[in-house]
Amino acid sequence: MPRRRVIFVGVEGKSDRAFVRFLGLLCDQESLHVHLDVKPCNGGDSLSVVRETARRLRRHPEKRGIATRLVLLDFDRMQADLASGRDALPEAEKHGLEAVLFNPNLEGLIVRLYKGYEGRRITARDAQNQLRRLWPTYSKSSLTANQLWQRFSLGDLKRAAGRDDELFKLLLALGLIRRA
Repeated sequence: MPRRRVIFVGVEGKSDRAFVRFLGLLCDQESLHVHLDVKPCNGGDSLSVVRETARRLRRHPEKRGIATRLVLLDFDRMQADLASGRDALPEAEKHGLEAVLFNPNLEGLIVRLYKGYEGRRITARDAQNQLRRLWPTYSKSSLTANQLWQRFSLGDLKRAAGRDDELFKLLLALGLIRRA
C-alpha cells in the first residue's frame, strides 16, 4: 500500500487542532490518501506560532517526506502583531511554510460554515457571541473534531470557501476542493 501524503500543519492551540482533525475526518471520508500531522504551538502571537511551527518542523523525524507545510493563523491577531512591528508572513515564507489566515479567527470561520452565514462579515469582538447564538454549547477550550463532524459537512466548508480565499487555499492544499 502506498504511503499517505503527509501534510504538516502548525496551529495556535487546541481548538485549531480540533478543526484540523475535523478536516482529517473529511479527508478520510473522501478517501484522500493524506495524513494531517498537526502540531499545536500553545498560543502566543502569530510570529511565535510561526517560529514554534518552524522549530517543530526542523525536528520532525521525516521532514523530507512532508508534501505540504502549513501554519494556520488568526487574521485579527496578525493585525495586532503588525501594529507592533511583528510580521509573521515573511518568517513563515523563510521557513517554507504556507500561512493560512482565519478571518477574523477560528470562531468567525465556524460562524461562516452555517448555511446563510458564509458571506457574513464578522469582527473578532463579535465572533464568539455570534457563534454562541448559533451553537449555544460551543466552548473553545473543549472543542473536538467530533463536535464539528456532527455539525458540519464538506459541503458547508465548500460553500464558505466560495466566499473565503484563505479557506479555499486550505481546502485546495488538502485536496478537499479542486480548482475549476
